[in-house]
Amino acid sequence: MPDDDFVLGDPELSEGTSSVDDSGILTGSNTDPNLLTFARDGQRAIVGFKSKPISDELCIAAYRDQLLKFVQDFDCKVLAFELTDIKMLPSGLLGLLVTLKKRGLDVELLNPTTEIVEVLQITRLTPMFTVRATAK
Repeated sequence: MPDDDFVLGDPELSEGTSSVDDSGILTGSNTDPNLLTFARDGQRAIVGFKSKPISDELCIAAYRDQLLKFVQDFDCKVLAFELTDIKMLPSGLLGLLVTLKKRGLDVELLNPTTEIVEVLQITRLTPMFTVRATAK
């Protein structure tokens, strides 16, 4: 029985992609595997984005692959996403955050803009995440 992870729909497969997994995000993309930075403190990791603004929906598969590998390799229980200077989150990334939460990880959003907070409120996703400002 499939789980209830966030699904973007039925993405079309193109050359260079393999299939979709439980999140509805294409896998096997040819994107840069080093789009994120990680700073680990025990079972908590602070995740940063190397490009600002965050790359479009085509990079979500690479984000997902990098995050899941990191969580598995280092047994992380908490992922804290540093959102300083990030103006918006692509919908696919929001779906990925929901998927991570449904897989049992605690997800924190650090220093989100008022626009990101509004999107979380409108989509009713705020209760799923710990949203907070940190000293800059």
